[in-house]
This record gives sequence, structure tokens and C-alpha cells, in this order.
Amino acid sequence: MNFVDLRDWVLALNEFDDDPAHCGEKILEAIQMAWIEELD
Repeated sequence: MNFVDLRDWVLALNEFDDDPAHCGEKILEAIQMAWIEELD
């Protein structure tokens, strides 16, 4: 999964109410790792 797609998905969430400018690679990587852990 690339970070551009992941960022788009996060920004599309109804509950997302943060500043999109703060959604950088470090945060996206943390989200990706959390999702991977959920799959396990």
C-alpha cells in the first residue's frame, strides 16, 4: 500500500477532523503498522 492512497483513505473518513497538513509519512507509517497488527 502506498502512502498517497493511505492518506486519501484517512482524509475520507467521516471522523477525520484534524489538519490534513499534519498527515505526514511518520503518521501514515504508524497507521499502516497498526492496521497490520490488527490483521495478525
